[in-house]
Parts: sequence; structure tokens; C-alpha cells
Amino acid sequence: MTAISPPDEIDNLYNVALWMRSTVQAYQEGIINRKLTSGMAKKVLRKIKSYIPTQQEKEHKEAIEDLCISLSTIDRAEGSFEKFYLDSLIEDLERIAKLLEEE
Repeated sequence: MTAISPPDEIDNLYNVALWMRSTVQAYQEGIINRKLTSGMAKKVLRKIKSYIPTQQEKEHKEAIEDLCISLSTIDRAEGSFEKFYLDSLIEDLERIAKLLEEE
């Protein structure tokens, strides 16, 4: 798996948060387009829904799902709202990654 390729399997939510952050950054840099970003997020979302979190991850699974849904709808963000949307998404992903890393 490269930093941008969606994970084949989900072994922890921390890595999912890092993958989503890398994906948003790649999108911002023009490395991948909206359609690919959205499609990868939808694929990962299906895997997250079937993932059984550890005891420490349980309270964060819903937040990760919500952030993945947001990433999957990136194709709807346009104009000046897009920058705000992406910046907010990265901020939330970094916050939750830090929480997951500490546990």
C-alpha cells in the first residue's frame, strides 16, 4: 500500500485516519482528482463499517466513519467552500489521529 492507495485491510483506526489525511493532502496537491478521492473513500468506508474496533477505538469509530463520509463527498465541495472543507477535514483527522495514537 502506498500512502495514497486505500488499505487492503483495516487493522486499526489510527492508520485509517493517517490514510485519509494523506489522501486529502494528495488531492490538495493535485496528485489525485475528486472522483478518485471520493471512490477510494467509499471503498474504505465499506471496510470501516465491517471493522470491529478494539476497546480503545470504540468511541472513535463513529467519528472516523463520519470523516470518511465527508471525504467520500469531496466531489461536492466547490469554490471558496472547498478550501474551508478540506482544511476542516485535515484538522479533524489530525485531532482524531492524535487521540488514537495516545491510546
